[in-house]
Amino acid sequence: MEPPSVGSYLGGGTWDVAAVVLSAVAVAVLCGLAVAAYRQRRTRPYLLIALALTALFARPLVALLSGFSLVSAPTHHFLEHALDTLFVVLVLGAVYYARTVEKRLDEEGL
Repeated sequence: MEPPSVGSYLGGGTWDVAAVVLSAVAVAVLCGLAVAAYRQRRTRPYLLIALALTALFARPLVALLSGFSLVSAPTHHFLEHALDTLFVVLVLGAVYYARTVEKRLDEEGL
C-alpha cells in the first residue's frame, strides 16, 4: 500500500462525518450564545460577532454538503475561503467599531 500523496484525501468514513457534525453543533451553540448576547446588548459589535460566528457555522455545513457530493470540490474550496474571509472581516469590524466609533460616541456624550 502506498502512502497518500500530498493533497490527497484520506477519509470519507463515519469519523469524518462525526467530526464535522460535532464541529457544527459546537459552533451552533456559540452562535446561539452570540445571538443571545446581541439581543441583550443591542450594539453593533455584538451584531458583527454574531454574524461572524454564523459564517463560522456555515463552514461545517459546506463540508457536509461536499461530503455528500452536493457541492463540488472547487465550490467547496471557494466557499470555505470566502467564509473565512467574511469571518475575519466581521471580527475586525467589530473590534474596530468597539475601539474607535463607540469610544468617540462616548466622548461626545451621545
